[in-house]
Formats: sequence, structure tokens, C-alpha cells
Amino acid sequence: MTETPILVVGQGPYGLSLANYLASQGQDFKIIGKPMELWRKHTFSDASLRSDMATSEIADPHQAYSISTFRQSKGGQTGEPTERITVKEYRQYIDWVFAQIPYPLQEDLVEKLIKHQDHFVAVMESGKVIRAKQVVIATGVAHHLNIPPEFKKARDVIHAYHVGRIEALRQKRVLVVGAGQSAAEAIEVCRKNGNQVDWYSRKAPKYYSEPLDLPKWIFDLVVQSAGLFRRLPPGIIKRLFAIFSATTMTPDNQTKLSDITRLSKAPGLDAYDHVITATGYRYSLNHMKFLGKELRESLKMRADMPRIDKNFMSSMENLYFIGPPTEAFFGPPMKFMIGSQYVAPRLSQILAK
Repeated sequence: MTETPILVVGQGPYGLSLANYLASQGQDFKIIGKPMELWRKHTFSDASLRSDMATSEIADPHQAYSISTFRQSKGGQTGEPTERITVKEYRQYIDWVFAQIPYPLQEDLVEKLIKHQDHFVAVMESGKVIRAKQVVIATGVAHHLNIPPEFKKARDVIHAYHVGRIEALRQKRVLVVGAGQSAAEAIEVCRKNGNQVDWYSRKAPKYYSEPLDLPKWIFDLVVQSAGLFRRLPPGIIKRLFAIFSATTMTPDNQTKLSDITRLSKAPGLDAYDHVITATGYRYSLNHMKFLGKELRESLKMRADMPRIDKNFMSSMENLYFIGPPTEAFFGPPMKFMIGSQYVAPRLSQILAK
């Protein structure tokens, strides 16, 4: 059994950003998971990131891992902060970051996490066991794929998260469901690969340059005020989400999709070989099966996720949650990498006490 004071579960932008801050403070910790798997394996290879360059960097207290620094190290131009970076270049940036970080990344997944007396025990898929005083859950979206029930009866349903399966489709009859950027990218990839594609979206898409239907200055303000967001009455929070959290497509897709008819009523599914659901994520603690049943049942909840306080801690002492599943508590920016720049400096100080 390995022991550590802090175990970070997840090697996406939230886990890595937190690890960078802990490392800068000289803290002892372990971080486990699949390094930046969403961007390395579950993002369309020929696409660009939805977020701009300034909001796509892995946070570090010394800004050591900026995309501008990465480009300069390769002899390139730094670019503008508002520039969107291609997925291919971003994967090169990720590899560059991994070569720079001063702590080891343990590529392993938690099979089961339980609370035992005053500490946690994590049993890994590899068979290794880690004992930790504090645990931070930063596992991202992978456990929370949302496939609406009406599409589960289709011949073959592929969530847009599984881009490898989508990119492999050839000469098939495909229905793409959704009104966000993932739907637009799936349509483009499928048509490029010779598939016959229909598009269903109950509501017309919103074509907007930002990931949320928010002016950039308001989006930035929400990030900076995430701690205040959680203090709002639930009714106001629900209203704000209804107004501002609608997914959008970048304006260039208005031209790309101009020659495809959007179906506003769901067609019969029997006509399709595959249905691609670009329908986002629905966060629920019950999806996180790696958390022991007794542990899950002991947590106080709000809706389907553990209730967390201003310090990101759940009702179970020393168990923290960060990243997209905390959107309901700290606002829409938690869905994006930019939210890690709010979380990492604050939580690292809390864990170090």
C-alpha cells in the first residue's frame, strides 16, 4: 500500500492545474488517471478547440505552461490570446507540458474508492492500493454521457464523445442529434467520409463565437465571481442557466450546414445505421461507480450531485469535487478549462493547511 496526504483523481485540466499549484508549494501528493484523455482521444482530430488560446492553457502559478511559451520553444509565433488553436497543435502542446512538469503522472484508474476510519483507500485497476488523507475528484465528463431515452432503441447509438468510432464510419446512413459544436463537427466529419447524413435538432442552433451565449466580458466576470455564484438563490441560478447555458455553434458552421436540412421532429430511427447523439452530459453521482456504494450513500446531495461548500469540499470531510460536475455550484465556466484557473489556486491553499 502506498500512502499520500493528497490524492488527485483525474489528469484533465482541473487535476493537472491543481497538481501544478501543489507542486509549486512543495506539497506531497499523487495524481492518477488518463492524462488529458478528452483532448487526446475524444476530440475530432481536424477540429479546433472551442475555447480561445487564453482560456485553453493548463494553469500554473508561474504561467510556465502558456501556449505562447510552447510556441516560442518550437520557434514559432506566439499568436493572439483570442486565437482558436487546432486540436492537432493542442495535442503537441499537451505533450510539451507533460515533458516539463516536475512530478510523475500515474496512468491508472480507480476501481473503487472507500472511506476507512480517518482516511480513504483507493484500489486501482492495476491492483495497486493508495491510502490518502485527502481526495480530490477531478474526473471530468467521461462518466456522464447523456443519451436521451428515445434514442437508446436505435440500431447503434454513438455518443459524440466517442470520436474514434465516428471518424471510422464510411458509406453509412447516419442521424446526428444536437444543436451544439459537437453536432456540427460530427456532421462535417461524417459527410467528409462519404456517409449520408441527416440532422435532427428540436431547436434551431445559436451561432455564436463564444462557447456560451454570453458576451466575453460577462463570461470572464462569471469566472472571477464563481464564489459569489454559489450564494445566489437556487431559483435565480436555474433562471441564469436557462438564459446563458445554451450550447452554441461557431458562426462558420452557418455556412457549412447551409445545404443540410435540419429536422425539427425526430425521424424514424429504423432508417439509420447509426445515431450520433451530440447531446452533452448529465452529471450524476450514481454514474461514478468507482466511488464505493456506502461512500456515495453517505453524501449530502443537491439534485444528482454531492453538495459542495465554498472550499469544494463535500459533506464528507476531506473529500473534494472539482471540474464540470460542479457547474451547478460555481457556474457555467466550470464546464470549460478556464474554470480551473479559479479552482486550482484556492483549493491548493486549502489542501496545504
